[in-house]
Amino acid sequence: MKSLPPLKRRLYSIASSQALHKDEVHLCVSVVSRELRGRRRRGVASGFLGFDALSYGPVEASIQTSHFRLPEDPRTPVIMCGPGTGIAPFRAFLQEREARGVKGPAWLFFGEQTAEHDFLFRDEMQAWLSDGTLTRLDTAFSRDQATKIYVQDRMRENAAELWRWFADGAHVFVCGDATRMARDVDATLRQMAASEGGLTEAQAKDWIASLARQGRYKRDIY
Repeated sequence: MKSLPPLKRRLYSIASSQALHKDEVHLCVSVVSRELRGRRRRGVASGFLGFDALSYGPVEASIQTSHFRLPEDPRTPVIMCGPGTGIAPFRAFLQEREARGVKGPAWLFFGEQTAEHDFLFRDEMQAWLSDGTLTRLDTAFSRDQATKIYVQDRMRENAAELWRWFADGAHVFVCGDATRMARDVDATLRQMAASEGGLTEAQAKDWIASLARQGRYKRDIY
């Protein structure tokens, strides 16, 4: 065991608001599991949380301060992009909005493989749509049709409306996979700036950088 490096701590986005759950912290964890050399292997942290934590006893945890939070002005439009477990902080956002009675513009893009098995927090999202806590919900279930559809495709389909939201001062939040999703969403935003705003490639890049400097473009990616 001395030859093995110590395990790195795992960071998870909190999927609940203290305004609704004062003494609780909710997580949204997908258990990593695959067949390797004839054995079922699970992710160390996700497997523990999914299967072993309840029988283990108290688990040590700490909270790390995050820049990922709602705008101070509740009237500010918010655009949230969270495929898979990337939906976690946005569930917290929407719980916070519910607790505060905020009904301003809020648009969520959520993607997964299938609507039947992978629509995380479906009932809550539909309830928030009904009461106005969430203004719009666009989903992309990649395996529900012959052609794979992802959140960036839904954003591209709604480029004109998204551009109007940005003109109204919207903040955009992206949470999830850094390898492909976040990169593709970033590219989609730059394409939108070119197609809807008439910006050159260089101007679109500067526009994205300007959003980030203003605190209007935040990413929690891994």
